Amino acid sequence: MMSLKETINQIFNNNTNYLHAQQILNQARSLKSLSNDLYTDPLRFVYELVQNCDDACQPKSIVRIAIVDHHYLIVGHNGKPFDREDVQSLCDIGCSTKGEDMQKTGYKGLGFKAVFGKSDYILIVSKGEYFRFEANSKVFQWNPKWGINQMTWEQINNRKFEFPWQICPIWTEKNEISESIQKWLLGQSDAVATIIRLKNVEETQNAIRQLTDQSHVFMFLRNIRTVRFSFNSSNETSLNITILRDGSVKVVYDWHFISHWLLCTCNIDVPDNARNDFRLPEKLQNAKQTEIILAAKIDRNDNIGSVKGHNNALFAYLPTKIITYDLPILVNANFLTNASREHIHTDSVWNQFLFSRIPHEMLKWIGKLGKQSKWRDKALDLLPNHIDIKDNLATKYNENCSNAATEVPFVLNTFNKLLKVSEAAIDVTGFSNIDCIGNDLIRDFILRTISPTPRIAQHPFVHNRGGTG
Repeated sequence: MMSLKETINQIFNNNTNYLHAQQILNQARSLKSLSNDLYTDPLRFVYELVQNCDDACQPKSIVRIAIVDHHYLIVGHNGKPFDREDVQSLCDIGCSTKGEDMQKTGYKGLGFKAVFGKSDYILIVSKGEYFRFEANSKVFQWNPKWGINQMTWEQINNRKFEFPWQICPIWTEKNEISESIQKWLLGQSDAVATIIRLKNVEETQNAIRQLTDQSHVFMFLRNIRTVRFSFNSSNETSLNITILRDGSVKVVYDWHFISHWLLCTCNIDVPDNARNDFRLPEKLQNAKQTEIILAAKIDRNDNIGSVKGHNNALFAYLPTKIITYDLPILVNANFLTNASREHIHTDSVWNQFLFSRIPHEMLKWIGKLGKQSKWRDKALDLLPNHIDIKDNLATKYNENCSNAATEVPFVLNTFNKLLKVSEAAIDVTGFSNIDCIGNDLIRDFILRTISPTPRIAQHPFVHNRGGTG
C-alpha cells in the first residue's frame, strides 16, 4: 500500500507528463475558467469546504474555521485523514469518491476546484502530513520535449504558458510551512485541514461573519454539530447545533440563542421513472428510497409558524440560492444541483419527482403535528399553497398540492382521528358537541339535507379554529 507521500509524487508525475505544451495549456486554462466561474459569491466556497468536512467526519463532530495571520483561511476537523482515493478525487475533474455513498453530500468532484479561484496556494494537512497546490512553485519545470525552452515557445505561439497547477499536488515538509500555520496546528496532531492563502482576506472574513446571522444554514449537515470560529486571535466563538428530545433543533451562537426548528425526516419510495436522468450520481441512480427533510421555525413563544416571505432557500444539505418558490417551511433533499450547488435543475425528472412529493409530505406532517396538543393550533399555518411561478418544478408542486389535499388525511376531528378534507365538517354552531345535540344527529341532518350527499366520516366534526366548535 502506497504512503501518502508516494501517492502525491505519483499523481504529480502523472499530471505533469504531457507530450505537448499546448495540451498542458489547454488543461490549465480550462481549470482556471472552471475555478473562477464556479461560485458567484465568497461564501459559497466556504460552504464547499464545510461540506467536505461533514462528509469526512463522524456524528457530532466539530469543525474549525479560522483566519490566521490576516492571511490564511483554515477549515479543519478531526475526522478521516486523506487517503489515495481522496487525493485523486481532489486532482480529478468530475470524479468523486462520494458518488455511491448515500451518507455523503458531495458527488460531482468539482467543488474543491472553487478554492483555486480564491487562492494560488492551498495547503492540505492530514494528521501530521502535508501537501499543497501552488501556482508559482519552482517544482514545475519545462520539459525539453515540448520545445527548446518556455520563452521560445511563448514567442513562437504568441501566448503565455501555464501549468495546470490545480491538479498537481506537491509533497510538503513541515519546515516549508509558515510559522503562523505551524503555531495554529500546535496541539492538533490529528487535525485534517484545508489552508488557503487568500487573495482577498476582507471579502472572505465578511462572508464568514454573515454565517452568524444565518446560522441555521448548517442545520441539515449530517455530522457536524459545532462550528468554532476565530479571526486572527486565540479567541474562539462557537456555533452549536443541538438536537433535542422532541426532534427539534436549537441553534446557539456564542451562548446566544439564534433560532429553533422542528424537523421531520420523510423517507419516500423512488419510482423507476424518477431516476431517468443521466446527470444523477450513481448513488441516486440506484436509490430505492430517498429522504426529504422538512423544517418549521419555532418562535420565542414556542409556537411553530410559516417562513413564507423570509427569503427561505431550498437546501441540498447546505443552502442553494433558490428562494423563488417561497414555501412556508424549509425543505432539504437530494436535489440535483448545478456544479456550484447554487441552483437546481428545473428540467430534471428527479427534481420534479421530489417537488411532487413535497405537498404530500407536508400534509402528512401537519396531520402528525395536529395530533399533538402543543402544535395543534398552529399546524395548519404550514399548509402548502400554490406557487405563482411557471416552471416544471412549480407545475409538479401545484398539481400535487391539489392531489394531496384530497388524498392525505390531515384534518383532526374531535375524536382525535385524522380525516381527509372531503370527510370533514366544521360545526360553527357547536350543536354537534356531546353536551348539546351530539355528533350522530347533526351528521344525519347533514346527510339528509345536502345534495349530493357528502361522503363525510362517521365522526366528521373537526376542531373549529375560530373557537366555537
